[in-house]
Formats: sequence, structure tokens, C-alpha cells
Amino acid sequence: MGAAHIADIQHLARQLFACAADAGNSEHKLAHFMALPDIVLGLARAIAQGTYQPQAFTVFAVTDPKLREIFAPAFADRLVHQWLIRHIEPWWDKRFIDDSYANRKGKGTHAAVKRLQHFMRQPGRRWYIKLDIQACFPSIDRRILLGLWQRAWPNLPYGTQTLQRLDQVATAILSQSPIDPPPVRSGNLALLKEIPLHKSLFQCSAGVGMPIGSLTSQFFANVYLNELDQFIKHQLKVSGYVRYVDDFVLLADDPQTLMKWKARVEQFLHEQLRLTLHPHKIVMQRCAQGMDFLGSIVYPHHTLTRQRTVRALRRRIAWFMYLLAPQEVGAVAPPERGEWDKWLALHSIRLANGDASPVLLRRMLSTLNSYYGLLGHANTYTLRKYIYHHYLGSLRRYFLPADLRYSHLRIRAHWLMQSDL
Repeated sequence: MGAAHIADIQHLARQLFACAADAGNSEHKLAHFMALPDIVLGLARAIAQGTYQPQAFTVFAVTDPKLREIFAPAFADRLVHQWLIRHIEPWWDKRFIDDSYANRKGKGTHAAVKRLQHFMRQPGRRWYIKLDIQACFPSIDRRILLGLWQRAWPNLPYGTQTLQRLDQVATAILSQSPIDPPPVRSGNLALLKEIPLHKSLFQCSAGVGMPIGSLTSQFFANVYLNELDQFIKHQLKVSGYVRYVDDFVLLADDPQTLMKWKARVEQFLHEQLRLTLHPHKIVMQRCAQGMDFLGSIVYPHHTLTRQRTVRALRRRIAWFMYLLAPQEVGAVAPPERGEWDKWLALHSIRLANGDASPVLLRRMLSTLNSYYGLLGHANTYTLRKYIYHHYLGSLRRYFLPADLRYSHLRIRAHWLMQSDL
């Protein structure tokens, strides 16, 4: 092996180590920490030699916010996904439309809602139609997606050697069937059997279906649906348009125009992307009547929070009460995904005197404030105040409102001092 080749592999290894550093202290990283140098060196060699191939996925089901099939890539593949996206995302992001809001820096659900409100307030946009792509990820045709990649990668701003490596890695990822090699089943196996057939990758035709659960899937879904975005913006000439993954909204001044656009969109999806609209998730009405969109009920001048979000917060509060007083509360199911089970196995929830440990209170506070932050994006002062005084119950012993607006909570200083006693 020549000195230049060794230096090349070392350069790739440094890039992969940087990807690992961005993973923080994730459980996967900690589990592979001792083997990390060997993993990175092996990946660097494979990328340099053009022989990289993804490993088997781990598949499990989650129910929050709805029942879904998740395909998690192996730790080594996550590093490669990071490496690939770091190289290709900046170029591609410039070619996405501004009103695509999923899985992009500086975008997200709250920005999408604000943009939608901006459109709803404008003259000439009194009506909207909200559409949803049916079983989007299981329906993505990877052969079409691979064609989009093949058309684009020669234009990336890199030298020949890097371009060839990016192409080999991306092609390997896009060509991989999520079920070959057979994935490792994990978590609640009974839940996996409840996945509807049309939403399961195990039922997809050859070459069809993208796994939910990986960075590259999120990115390449945007690449795939960018074709729809470009069609709507530049061929239909729709200026009032917002998309977040497979949910999208078109706005106009009359329902006839919206129905015309819907027919054209339906035809484009079928002919160009092999996708279909969900027949039961088509909503058309006046903007003044509000829209259920991305966890909020959106009106032109204000937003409300969906009851589903409040119910989810109440389930978390009940779980916290159970942790602190199981005899008083009775059995409460833990949150899905097993995160709390893993966390509790590594941390003590009580001090020697029986009080709640500061580390537990901080973990609780993080969850509570994530919900309060979500509520803060809507007109929910009364709701936030009501939740604290009527839902928190015994937890008020540990937590206080941080301000008069109930914008978020804080831990009472007394309990943080317990760790120093």
C-alpha cells in the first residue's frame, strides 16, 4: 500500500471520526466506543476501494405519534450516511424550493406553520386544499430515485475521485433492499405484526420502499419529492404552497382552481413518481375555518394546539407521578420506544433520604419543557397555566413556572440543593 493511498484512507478516517463526534454520546456510539477506531478504518478502506456495502437494518415498531415500522441502520452505516450527506446536502439544498420544510436546516414544523399563516393572510388566497401522499416511504420507487441521483452527481463540486466515491456509496444505499439482508427484529414483536400491509416494507415490490429511520432516507425523500415541488411551483405556477414530508397545502382564491390543481398533481404523482394521494386525507375549505396541520390548528392570525399533543403530555405526567409514587398512582405504562427503561437502568431516581434525585428531575424537566416549548408556538397561555395547576398535581412540589407567562418550567432550588447535602 503506497504512502499516498495510506494518506487518503487516513483523510477519509478523519472525516468519519468527525461524523462520529457529531453523534454526541448516543447509546449506539457508547456501545461501539471501544471498537470505533477499527470500524472507522474499515469504512475508510471500503470507501477508498469502492467496495462499501450497507449492513442489515434493525426493525422495530413505534406507536408515538402513530404506529410505524422503523428500520434503524447499523452504527457503521450511520457514520457513512453522515459522511455522504455532509458532502451532497449543501449542493442539493440550494436546488430545493424555499417552501419545503422537512429535514432541512433552518426549517421545521414551526417555520412551516408560520409560512402557511403568511399565505392564509394574503389577498387572493381565501381557500386551501390539503393533500397527503398515501404510504409515502413504502411507495418510493428506488429505481426512479437512483435515476435522479445518477443525473445529479456528476454536477457536484468535487474532483473525480471524490465524485466516484460518493456515487458508489449513494448507489449502494439506494440499491439496498431494506429486507435484504434480513433485518434484525427488535422491541415489541407483536406491534410489528400490527403494521398495516400497505405500510410495511416487507410487503413492497422489488425496488420499491424507503426505510423510515435513517438520515439518508430523510434526505433522499426530499430529493424525490423535490420533483413534485418543482412541478407545482414552475409548471402549475402555484405561489401559495407549503410541503412538509408527504403533507402539502396549496392555496388559491376559489375551490375550482384548487380542484384543477389537484387533478394535475394526482396525474404527475402517478406518472412521474409512482405515488398516489391518500383518498381520505383530502381537505378543502376556507382559510378562515382553520387547518389541522403539523400538530396545530392553523388560522390566518393565530394557532391552537391539537388535543393529541395535550393527551401525550398528560401521559408523560402520569408516568412521572408513577416513578415518584408508584404505590399511590398505580401501574402506568412507560412511554414507547424503551428510552426510559434504558435510562432508568443507568441512573438512580432517588437519593439516600428517599427524595427524587436531581438527575431524575432534570430529565423530567427536559420532557416537560419540550412540550411547553411546543405549546408556546401557539396561542396557549391559558392552556399552559391550566396544565401546571390542574395536571401536574404532586409534581408541583418539584417544579415552578419560570415566569408569569408560563413559557416553561424550572426545578425548585430546594431540590437541586439535595445533591450537595
